[in-house]
Amino acid sequence: MSTMNISEYAQHTGVNRKTISRWMKSGKYIVMLNGEIDVESSDKNLKQYRDSHDLRTQNAKKKPETHQAAVSDTDDFQQRAESLYASLVSNDQQIRSLEASRAIKEHYLAELVKLEYSIKSGEVLPWQDMINQVGKEYARMRTRLIVIAPEHGPRLRALASTVNDAEFVAALREVIYEAMEELSLDDREQGG
Repeated sequence: MSTMNISEYAQHTGVNRKTISRWMKSGKYIVMLNGEIDVESSDKNLKQYRDSHDLRTQNAKKKPETHQAAVSDTDDFQQRAESLYASLVSNDQQIRSLEASRAIKEHYLAELVKLEYSIKSGEVLPWQDMINQVGKEYARMRTRLIVIAPEHGPRLRALASTVNDAEFVAALREVIYEAMEELSLDDREQGG
């Protein structure tokens, strides 16, 4: 475990002494050990909780990035986002840094926009509406088929005792076709 004084740690992190003093006063990032700064713990806190792309962290020492650097940064960001997504899927339970969390959030938002576009363009169907409609159709069919017995039972019973098997089967087929025809007529009336 190495320790440094304020000046050394300011040079180590690339900020000025005033920034280190301000962090110490506010209780952010800096871990003290025997009156000096614990380098490993403080670096870990900085990496985890401080956004390295925030321009304020550079204390205006760095010139603004050119467009070329921004393009390569975007590619770098994409690679980081993909690797972080893979680690997220693998149930990695570590606390992530602020940058990693932002990359995951950006990836999630991009996937959400992609899904919304797919829904609007018709690539993805509203499955819940389809499931509800199929459920209604099954309920109608079941109800109609259940009603056949009390509705036509007495007539079929009378036929069973007076006619041969072929005539009974024909009468039963007629009842079933009649029920199916009613269901298909209902579908046409509803626009289905």
